Amino acid sequence: MTVILVLLCLAIAGRELYLAFERKRSAGAPEIADIRTQLTALKGTRDELEGFRASQRERLEGLTAEQDREKESLRETDARIRSLIAQINDRMVPDVNDRLTRQRDALDRLSREVAGLRGHLVGRLDQAVAASLGADPADVVAGGLTAEPAAARSALTGPYERFAERYGLRVELTDRDRYYLSGRSPRGLERDFIDLVRVLRTTSENGGPPGEVTQEARALLGALRGIGQGGLQVGPLLAVRTNKSLLCGVLTLADLRRPETAGLWDHPVDAIPRLRRLPEGRRCDLTAWPALTRPERSR
Repeated sequence: MTVILVLLCLAIAGRELYLAFERKRSAGAPEIADIRTQLTALKGTRDELEGFRASQRERLEGLTAEQDREKESLRETDARIRSLIAQINDRMVPDVNDRLTRQRDALDRLSREVAGLRGHLVGRLDQAVAASLGADPADVVAGGLTAEPAAARSALTGPYERFAERYGLRVELTDRDRYYLSGRSPRGLERDFIDLVRVLRTTSENGGPPGEVTQEARALLGALRGIGQGGLQVGPLLAVRTNKSLLCGVLTLADLRRPETAGLWDHPVDAIPRLRRLPEGRRCDLTAWPALTRPERSR
């Protein structure tokens, strides 16, 4: 009987414990459900946050790539601009400088020509004053100088003017290839140039060194030989150079008055036959004259 009572007491105690546990379990179920709901919401929020972070990361990477492309494009544009500036500097600046130099040279030449014209006018006025007082009129002779190629003309200008000065002539005026020289009469020049041709011919035939009287002539004729083709005239003296010949001669004063002889120095090929028809005492063939040949440098 006692055992039965003990078992009943244990059963009753177990039931009470079970009922108490169920009551506690039923009271915490809503909280657990709420916690579970919150956990689920937090998990969704975390997933959304991860998705947002991933999208922002992708956008940032896209912006970075676009910025890099823009930087590269800017570098390429800057390189093209620098290249264009360099091309402009290489092409246009030298051309502009060259044009400015040519214009400055042209202005300098014009200034010199104006000064020369003024000096020539003053000289003419002085001569007119002297002539009005009974002085003899000043003598003026024509001259000319040409060369092919045209760039070779500068090599003849100095020897030409020194030669004219050697025979007492002064350059009054130049007009392109034409010279106007004063200081000697045509007849006096004719005599001097005939003597010069005689000395040149004698020296050429004998093969000896040129005399002192022909130094300026030798320099001028040597410069004329050094070009491809050209001609010069100083009053009655005419010298021309072609590919095969170098001749000089003294025209008569009657020849100088003929229109067909005007400007022969500017047509060397046409002048050669005219010079060959001159009397022997008035012409000289210097084609093979060794005294005009430039000596070779010793090796």
